[in-house]
Amino acid sequence: MSASEDREDEFVYVLDGTIVLVDDDGEHTLVPGDAAGFPAGDRNGHCFQNRSASRVTLLVVGSRKDGDRGEYPDIDMQFLPNRYAGGGLVFARKDGSGF
Repeated sequence: MSASEDREDEFVYVLDGTIVLVDDDGEHTLVPGDAAGFPAGDRNGHCFQNRSASRVTLLVVGSRKDGDRGEYPDIDMQFLPNRYAGGGLVFARKDGSGF
């Protein structure tokens, strides 16, 4: 499952192929022209699965804000801003301990 993010809205538009969106509400088949949106702060974790033998092309739009953090609601994992080593993200358990 993908993370839910605190500071970033995300928009996904299907350009080509068929993809399955899996979120807290179940499975949703998306085809070209379909879109999905995930507002910042919404705890609805999501992922996309290509279950076909064909290529899928998605347009993914998000702000990629520095300092964003989030969690993977179905597993014991979160991501936090990395204040060291040039930024980026650090992955940890939800209690903050490392892997």
